[in-house]
Amino acid sequence: MIDPKQFYRKMDRMLASIASEGHDGKFLHRILEELVKSFGAELNFGNGHLYRELFGQYELHHTTGNTDLFPARLSTTDPAVLLVLMHGAFLFETPSEIPSWFDPRPEDAAEFVALKIDGPPGHRYLYLFSLRPGWVRDELAFCLNGVRFSLNYRLKSDAVQGELDTAAAIQNSLLPQKAPIFPGFDFAVRSKPAEAVGGDLYDFLMLEEDMIGIAIGDASGHGLPAALLVRDVLMGIRMGVGSNLKMMYTLKKLNRVIHETTFSTRFVSVFFGELHANGGLLYSNAGHTSGLILHEDSITRLDPTGPIMGPLRDIPLERGYANVPPGGILVLHTDGITERTEANGELFEEEGLIRCILECRDMPAAAIVDRVFDYAISLDHQSDLLEDDSTLLVIKRNG
Repeated sequence: MIDPKQFYRKMDRMLASIASEGHDGKFLHRILEELVKSFGAELNFGNGHLYRELFGQYELHHTTGNTDLFPARLSTTDPAVLLVLMHGAFLFETPSEIPSWFDPRPEDAAEFVALKIDGPPGHRYLYLFSLRPGWVRDELAFCLNGVRFSLNYRLKSDAVQGELDTAAAIQNSLLPQKAPIFPGFDFAVRSKPAEAVGGDLYDFLMLEEDMIGIAIGDASGHGLPAALLVRDVLMGIRMGVGSNLKMMYTLKKLNRVIHETTFSTRFVSVFFGELHANGGLLYSNAGHTSGLILHEDSITRLDPTGPIMGPLRDIPLERGYANVPPGGILVLHTDGITERTEANGELFEEEGLIRCILECRDMPAAAIVDRVFDYAISLDHQSDLLEDDSTLLVIKRNG
C-alpha cells in the first residue's frame, strides 16, 4: 500500500531534480534511472528503456537493466509507437494493443507503459517501462504524466534559453567592446538590454584618419527578433559605409532591405553621423531620439531628418550639419534612458537627461555615462509591462 505523504514527497524531489539537474548528454539517462529507483517498487514497474528518434526510427540508447523486453529499434510508423505519439503516454494492456515485439519475462506482467518526451525540433524520445503484477493504472498515470510534462517543459525551456544565449553571444560580438580612440575627443558608451538580447545598437567606424562614423539605433520590440534586426542594421551600415558609399545612399538602401525582409510591424530608428576632427558633424537621423550637443549654456538638438526605417520602401531622409565645439559634449541615447519617472512623479525625459549631464559635465566621458546611466536606470520605467533597452553614448571634445 502506497503511503501518500511519502509518495508525494518523492514526486516533489523527482520534479525538482528534473527542473534543476544539469542538462547534458546523460540527463535523460539519469532521470530514467532515478524513476526506476524511486518508484519502481511502489508502482510496480521494472526496467526502463530510453529511445531517441534518429532517421525515421527510434533507437535504444539506455536501459536500467539488461533485458530483451523491447527491440533495439522501433519504426516511427509502428502502430504501437503511433499510439504513444498520438496520446503522449499509453498503457498497453489489451491483447489487441500489445505489439508482437514485446517479450515479457515470466516475472513480468503482460502489459507495459510508454511515454513520449518532446525536446526541441529534431529531439524526440520515448521512455518504455515493463510492469510487474499488481500495478495500478491511476498511480502509474499520475507519476509518469507528471514526469513527462516536467521533462517536456525542461527540454524546451533549455532549447529556448540556448537560442537566446547564442543570440546574445552573437550580438555581443557585433557591438564594440570598448570606446574608440579618436584624437581630440573622449568617447564612452554603455548599453543594457531589457532581456537576454536587446534591440539597441551602436557602432564606431573609422572612415578616415580624421573622421569617425558613429551609429546608434533602436529596433522595435525585444528579444531575438529585435536582436536579428540589430544584426542586419549593423552589417548593412558597415558594408555600405565601409565600402566608401555615401551615408545617405547607405541608409536609404538599408531601409529598402529592412522593408522587404521583415514584417511590416517591425521597424528601427537609426542615427548615423560622420564626426570630423575639427568638430564638424554631418548626420542623418531616421526617426531616432534627438541627439544633443551641450556647450556652456547652449543646447543644440539633432532632431530627426526623416522617418523610422522599415514601414515604407522609400523614405525622405535628409542630412543635417552641426558642430561640436571645444569643450562641447555630444550626447546620443535610446528612449529607454529617458522614458522614466522620478521619485517626485515628474517625468525624467530629455530635460532630466540634460540636467544630469550638466551636473557632471567636468568629468571624463566614462564617468558621465556611468553616473547618468545609473541614475536613470534607478528610476521607475513608465511602462507597466516591460523595461526598455537602454543605451547612452557620450562624446566630449577636449577644450
